[in-house]
Amino acid sequence: MNRRRIMIAIAVAIIVLGLLAGCGEKIAIPEAVGLFSVSAYLDYGEFLDAGARQLAVANNVLYVVGDDQSLTKRNLQYDEIERLDGLDDPVAVCTDEGDDIIFVWEAGAGRLSAWSSRDFAPLGAAELPDVQSANHLAACAAGVDEASPGAITYVYIADPDSAVVHRYAWYEGGTAVPVGILCRDGGLSTRSVHQPAGMFVDNESKMYVCETDPMRNWVHRFDPAPDQTDVTPAPDDSDPWRGTVILIAAATCVPPVEADFVLGDAPECNEADWVGGASDVEGAFDAPVAVAGDGQGWLYVADSGNSRVQIFDENGAYQLQFGNTELTPAPVSVGVIDHLINSTTTNYGAFVFVVSGDTGAVYKFISYDHYLAVHSEPPPDQP
Repeated sequence: MNRRRIMIAIAVAIIVLGLLAGCGEKIAIPEAVGLFSVSAYLDYGEFLDAGARQLAVANNVLYVVGDDQSLTKRNLQYDEIERLDGLDDPVAVCTDEGDDIIFVWEAGAGRLSAWSSRDFAPLGAAELPDVQSANHLAACAAGVDEASPGAITYVYIADPDSAVVHRYAWYEGGTAVPVGILCRDGGLSTRSVHQPAGMFVDNESKMYVCETDPMRNWVHRFDPAPDQTDVTPAPDDSDPWRGTVILIAAATCVPPVEADFVLGDAPECNEADWVGGASDVEGAFDAPVAVAGDGQGWLYVADSGNSRVQIFDENGAYQLQFGNTELTPAPVSVGVIDHLINSTTTNYGAFVFVVSGDTGAVYKFISYDHYLAVHSEPPPDQP
């Protein structure tokens, strides 16, 4: 009899916890992974910041560039820790792989500037007249010792007006030397990115590049190290030293050229004229403008046209999504922060920050797992 009562009590507890785990209609909730775990994200704060344009994450803090000509350092509560004023129209920001340098593109001056992540001490600046526009930056040192000895890292600049991702070797003191390109608009293969946007460097020093061409809507993965054997003709007849496209995961169908190298499928999938047109189905995109990742290799893509964030595992397999037109309206930038619980346990992707392109706000989300670790109980339902 006692054993029967215990089994009934356990069953009731499971049902109650399952009901408590619901998050309402505003967030897409997948099936429960375990008794106390649901792979989902919950609304955890909204911060009005009408000037915020883009953010980057380093050392568990946020670095935000704004249209008030500033670069600010902010904590998890979005409180300002440090501020740098007087920039010339900063539109893009990234960190190096060591989280020591903050790179900023100042559109007003056509300038790439570098700052210490610790105290915003200036580390140099270089005007780059070959860059027509810049909407995102990334830094990756892969291949730098072989092709550019003495450089600190490569800085990559997504230039949609030139339809190219530039590669510059960055040297101490602020010297930037062009070292070919990562990709350009030239052809239909995934090695070509027609309208480049957000970029991200993963744990293997591979680079993801968002493609916002309305007939593609993909996220490409590259080995960004300069391919010095590349002799693909460039407009100026120079050797472009492009990066090399590498496999993410097998596609669900096969378009004309190399589709298994990208994240994102199309509604026309399996048709003869397959293209990556805008789609709101799971794993597809409508204007993927930014991408970030956590320490375990999962990818978080700001799917701007669908007002959501989609998450993929390290192999490119779709996992889940969250957000809608109220929670993540037209996201333009995304940052992910892991949280160390104890000496042996990390909640990867514990917090996600999203900059809206519509509302002048920055939105904060907490993973279900981390909420449970912080509060020792499931979250309440969200309306």
